[in-house]
Amino acid sequence: MIFVTGDTHRLMDVKKIDLENFSEQTKLTRNDYLIIAGDFGGVWTGNEKDDAVLDFHENRNYTTLFVGGNHENYDALERYPIEEWNGGKVRRIREHILYLMNGQIFTIDGIRFFIMGGATSVDKIFRIEGESWWPQEEPDKEVFQEAFDNLGKIGNKVDYVITHTIPEKVRRTVFEAYSDFVNYDSSVERFLDLIMENVVFEKWFAGHIHIDREFPEYRLRILYNGVVKIG
Repeated sequence: MIFVTGDTHRLMDVKKIDLENFSEQTKLTRNDYLIIAGDFGGVWTGNEKDDAVLDFHENRNYTTLFVGGNHENYDALERYPIEEWNGGKVRRIREHILYLMNGQIFTIDGIRFFIMGGATSVDKIFRIEGESWWPQEEPDKEVFQEAFDNLGKIGNKVDYVITHTIPEKVRRTVFEAYSDFVNYDSSVERFLDLIMENVVFEKWFAGHIHIDREFPEYRLRILYNGVVKIG
């Protein structure tokens, strides 16, 4: 089985996956998966101070997969070696904790996923580069091109899209007041516009916005506290 949820922010927002709120986990095995849609935060200090967070996830019954968010220590993440897993590139953080890299396509239990993490930190003026935010929070052009190439190889068709943020057109249309307030420019959101327009998919899941809300017109569901079974 495969489940997806929103941001966990180290241990700040993991109550959603405790036994009370995610009781299904008692029946899961390492061959079942929980996908966290960015802002995992388990690799933040890059040293032993991360152990408590990583131990928490490693000790679950299932395997934890996470997409990159805008609140990740990318310098620390990039120290983990890249390996191939289920058709795409990952960084293995622990034996049962995998970082799903941007622009990759994974086939899990016969279900095909396209992954694109990252977002713009609108609060980065209050943060310190290299300590509390990292420029790699937005993928670069090479990653976008690799994503297009990977999608092209499979005819631009997947079962699910899982991202951290949402397409720019969705944000500006649905969150007009929010957009007017921050009025930021995001290359990854513009890229996701192209994905929404050109890729055939059944459902799109994202995090980042800190709400639980369904947008049927976009086949999009934003998750924060919810844990949804998708396979």
